[in-house]
Amino acid sequence: MLLIVLTVVNILLIAYLFILSMRIVLGWFAPQALGRAWSILTAATDPYLGLFARIRFLRGNLFDFSPIAAILVLVVALDLVNKILYYGRITLGFFLASVFSAAWSGARFLLLLFLVIGLLRTIPLAFRSTAGARLWKVVDTIMRPVVDWTMKAFRLGRRSGYTQHLLLTVGLLFVAWLLGEVLVGQIVSLLQMLPI
Repeated sequence: MLLIVLTVVNILLIAYLFILSMRIVLGWFAPQALGRAWSILTAATDPYLGLFARIRFLRGNLFDFSPIAAILVLVVALDLVNKILYYGRITLGFFLASVFSAAWSGARFLLLLFLVIGLLRTIPLAFRSTAGARLWKVVDTIMRPVVDWTMKAFRLGRRSGYTQHLLLTVGLLFVAWLLGEVLVGQIVSLLQMLPI
């Protein structure tokens, strides 16, 4: 009986993750064009998303990370259900490994997002191109908080230009991603071996 319940919960979590992902992606475009389908989608997902929208530190000036947190919580729940289905039990180690792995998935997404955007921004800077100036202003607006954080963390001040700060930021994002991939895999393995 428990196996059937867990299988149903697993299927429901997968379905809800799919619906939630559709709502988030379609929300970036013109969702009102979907009419009644959009109303049904928001009715099914907005109460859950609203729980995370209330958490202030997830909502920055430029970015709203609450949908990412909402998805990661569902991923942790799905992972735990799958662990129970596979092993027949759940341990503190599995729980901590799932939470840690989900947190890294969110951090990895952000690192890779800013890394790709930063790399794209370096192309016109390297060739001193001004084509698409509006696009690059938008990209600079997206990258500015990360570049500013790098400048503060390394106390760079304004001694060097934006290009040097951007290149340093891109390099640090790449190193952080590489180190994270190695360290998180090791930590998750260690956590899963906890006997409790």
